[in-house]
Amino acid sequence: MSNDPAWKENYPVSQSAEHKVSRREMAKFACLGVAACACAAAIRPALLPPPEPGTKVRVAREGELAPGDSKLFRYPSEAHPAILIRLREGHYAAYSQSCTHLMCPVHFNAQKDQLVCPCHEGYFDSRDGSVLAGPPPKPLPRFPVSIEDGSIFVG
Repeated sequence: MSNDPAWKENYPVSQSAEHKVSRREMAKFACLGVAACACAAAIRPALLPPPEPGTKVRVAREGELAPGDSKLFRYPSEAHPAILIRLREGHYAAYSQSCTHLMCPVHFNAQKDQLVCPCHEGYFDSRDGSVLAGPPPKPLPRFPVSIEDGSIFVG
């Protein structure tokens, strides 16, 4: 029978070797990390359901926004941030406020007439939501805007 304390039988690694990692262990850790990231990227779009057709939300009064102004709101549910923009031409455009790269919130830059994602420097055109620069893989989701009885509706 050994005179070693019981904990040494449960933890047989010596103190001098406890911080060493073999190439095989490092490769296994890296492969598992890449696989986890790939799974998360594949699942993410499924977590955000598309807006239900026919759902309309009153966002503002007509004339409330001057050309170049924006207003934040929630659409299609309270969990989904969105942004309404009055373009310089006077038309309205509404987009999801979640960047298509990593879901960071985008903000409207009136001087450049662009939607900007400050997290990874993504830039979107405010007229159609298309990607101008940066890592976003696709345009911002755009929502239909209508004006009825002096109110601006999205959806």
